[in-house]
Amino acid sequence: MKFQLGSLILVLTSLFAPLAWTQSGSSGSSSGGSSDTTQNDSTDSSQPQPSSTGPKQVFTHPEQRPSLALLDEVTAPSFIQLGLALGSSWDSDAGAFASRGFSQTLLTVGPSITLQQIRPSAAWDLAYEGGFMYAPNRTYYNSLTNTAAGNILWQLSPRWQLTAHDNYVYTADPFQAYLVDQGTPTYNQPNPTIYIPLATLEQNAGNLNLTYLLDAHDSLTFTGSEGLSRYLHTTYALFNSFSFGGLAAYQHVLSARAVVGGAYSFDTIDIGHGLSRSGITMFQAYGSYQLNPHMVVTGWIGPEITHIKDIIPILCTPYGCFKEIAHQSSFSVAFGGSLGWRGVRNSASMNFSKQVSDGGGLLGVVRLYMAGATYMRQLSPRWDLSLGGQYGSNLALSKLYYNRHLDSLTGTVTLLRRFNQNWNANVQYMRWYERQANIFTAAVPKWGDNRLQLTLQYNWGHSLGR
Repeated sequence: MKFQLGSLILVLTSLFAPLAWTQSGSSGSSSGGSSDTTQNDSTDSSQPQPSSTGPKQVFTHPEQRPSLALLDEVTAPSFIQLGLALGSSWDSDAGAFASRGFSQTLLTVGPSITLQQIRPSAAWDLAYEGGFMYAPNRTYYNSLTNTAAGNILWQLSPRWQLTAHDNYVYTADPFQAYLVDQGTPTYNQPNPTIYIPLATLEQNAGNLNLTYLLDAHDSLTFTGSEGLSRYLHTTYALFNSFSFGGLAAYQHVLSARAVVGGAYSFDTIDIGHGLSRSGITMFQAYGSYQLNPHMVVTGWIGPEITHIKDIIPILCTPYGCFKEIAHQSSFSVAFGGSLGWRGVRNSASMNFSKQVSDGGGLLGVVRLYMAGATYMRQLSPRWDLSLGGQYGSNLALSKLYYNRHLDSLTGTVTLLRRFNQNWNANVQYMRWYERQANIFTAAVPKWGDNRLQLTLQYNWGHSLGR
């Protein structure tokens, strides 16, 4: 099931992933786009990870089987992983909606380190990936990249559990934050259906989650989240954004196959330091059912209320601007669903959703229709293939953005080769196509790009003892 409404997705998809977080899942990638979820399952298997875990999350994403086991008697030793990635990418047209497109080549190098420790009642990990991006023909893309992530899981008592997550990204790679992703975007995460060219993205997103286990089948969860996005070194008219939100959710496990629940969430988005402020409230009912050992279907639906306040410049002079303050409210029904299947060597998923979401500095708050699909296959013990596609339709709701509209269609094909437990390489082809209306900084209505990318990754992991 796809939980929507900002913090709800962030909690369930980022915070409640399996505890043994890996490098590709925790820190993203500044070299070669290894943060793309269409290849995470492949890259994760290239390096041995600790096999045992400590406490289990109580409130899990319904697409994963919810586990109510709070403690595990087996503990894992402390673990360290060091990595180095070398990447090269070529884009046929990196200037989105420019009157004259241009091709570009990017070369990247990125060292990384991950520390992890698991104990019977607590677990944590820290990951950092630095690097340098070099553009031979366009020096304004030359930039240092930094990605850091931290996760904490603490079993306060047999019934109380605390989890926290924070992620920081600084990158000038115009495509890193907008790769094809299975997950629906949240208010404090990038919208993967919107591409913003010629900009350096600095972003931080975090959440804190407290869960209370009522009994063996019921739990309550309370969550707070925050997010900050800044756009640096850009010629586009982009506004920085800040968001925070809260969530209260109830989950009940009907059987080994079925999970149901309800949630209330609110989120506040501030764009341009008060130029546009939005409040989104939602009540949601959701359910998940395992059709057979290999297939799970999920769905959610709920009313969504949006309030927006805009400060609109009417007439500007060298001495200041005359401004109009506009208020608007809207009511809509948000919904979504997914179907997941996993076999011995194959897995596939499809999802769709309709909701109010964050369109970033280019569109502000948007009404987003999104659909996506992925397919992964292990061709052999050393070869993996993954395919991904995603469609998004974004309609700006804020009057500050003049009814802007952006449609996008993206797709990836990734082939990964594992040489041994330390070395792997992948080649990736990506296709972007976008169509816009009323974005005055765009010179043309349509844009498309082809990216070919090659990444060589080295990982070394070692136990540090108990």
